[in-house]
This record gives sequence, structure tokens and C-alpha cells, in this order.
Amino acid sequence: MPRTWRIITPENVPLELELANPLARGAALAVDTAAVALLAIPVAALLTTLSGTGPVRVLFGVELGAAERFFLLYAFAFPLLILAYHTLLEGLWGGQTLGKRLFRLRVIRTDGTVPDLAAAFIRNALRLVDYLPCTCGVGFTVMLLSAHFQRLGDYAAGTMVVAEGLSAPPTPAPEEELLPEEVQVLTPLAVANLSRLSAEQVLALRYFLLRAPQLSEEQRQSLAAELAHKVAIVLWDGAPPENLPAEKLLREVVWLYQQRLR
Repeated sequence: MPRTWRIITPENVPLELELANPLARGAALAVDTAAVALLAIPVAALLTTLSGTGPVRVLFGVELGAAERFFLLYAFAFPLLILAYHTLLEGLWGGQTLGKRLFRLRVIRTDGTVPDLAAAFIRNALRLVDYLPCTCGVGFTVMLLSAHFQRLGDYAAGTMVVAEGLSAPPTPAPEEELLPEEVQVLTPLAVANLSRLSAEQVLALRYFLLRAPQLSEEQRQSLAAELAHKVAIVLWDGAPPENLPAEKLLREVVWLYQQRLR
């Protein structure tokens, strides 16, 4: 049975998120490592060219050829690129890297929000410790022993990795459910005020929509109405129209918000 993590969002909505298992995380890491390995080739080649007359040309009294300098600089650049790649993407791309996006995984804080650059840096700085040759297997072992599949970096940064949408019956992501011509609940005023919602608030709405099919009809309608009321107060300057269709409003908010990020 999949392990889960239960959080209460700022909107007082209980969410049960499925934790990403080590196999899925390993597959995502393989994709990310391959991407960085390819990226490191031109970087090392450029550094090799620039080092042709520099101190790297001679090491311990031995003059290095172009091939030796390339592999030396590649080994130097690779871990730095690993750190930069994971930190920047997880911190600026909503907790996802190319591999995590491919396998529908996301890094989140323990409160359900996405990590910022500082948290992403802490999390990934310890990645280098996890995978040093002298500590081989530490990261994987800690993850297996953890109740929430957290490695050392996750403990330090207060993060974990979840599998998006896998705990709910197969449904399209909210931003893909609506076509532009179907958007009709939001008025121009509400659309103009959409930027008042934070990325974390919209993420909470998205998680609710993904989990909604699992809820009883009474829970689903109650939570949707509560969320829609809070969102409507923000979008309509405290005076929202009456009888708004709750879930449709939430779907439109998520869809439009995602469109603005593209």
C-alpha cells in the first residue's frame, strides 16, 4: 500500500498526498543525471579550451593533453552542475526537474507548499554527500529507512517528494480539463485580480481538484464551496456574485493561472 502524507492547507483543507517511492525517484534521478551529463560536455569542452595556457595544463609537474584536461574538468564541473540544476529547477519550477516532471513527481515542504531557492539549495547540497563514493548508498539507505522516503537533504530542508495525482482515479490535470471557450464563470474583474493568489494557494486548489473524486459527495461539495468562497472574496474585492458554481470556479482559476505561467 502506498505511503501517504496528510497535510492541512492554509484554507483548512485536509489533503492526503501519496509519497513517491524510491523506484520512481530513482527513475527520475536517472533522467536528470543523464541531462546534466550531456550539459557537462560543452561546459567541460569550453573550460578545456580556456585552460590551454592556464595552470590546469600542468598538474604535479606533468603536462596534460587536451583529453586529460577535458576529463579532469568534466569531473570538476559535473557535481557543480548537479547542484545548480536541481537547485534552480526545484526552486524556480515548482519543485520539479525534468525527470520529476516526466514521472509526475514534485518536491514539497512538509506543509504542502513548494520549496523556495534556499530550501532547494539545502536539499541538494546534501545530495553531494549522499552520493560521494566514500558514502555510497547512504542516501538510498536513509530513504528506505525513512517512514516518508526522505533522504538526508529532505530532512535538512524539511521537504519530501510526492507523486502527483496518483492517489486519485485517473483524471486529467485541472489545467487540461478546461478549454478556453469554456471559461465563463470569472468576470473581467476576477481575471484581473487573479495575481492576488499565491502559487501555494493555487497548488492547494489543484490538489483538491485532483483528490475530489475520492471524497464523498457531501465532503466534496462542502470543501469546494468553502474554497470557492475564500477565492471569490479575493477575486471580487470582497463582494463576489451569489450562487457561483464552486468546482467550476476552482477549475477556471487553476486553468487560467497555469496559462499565465506558460
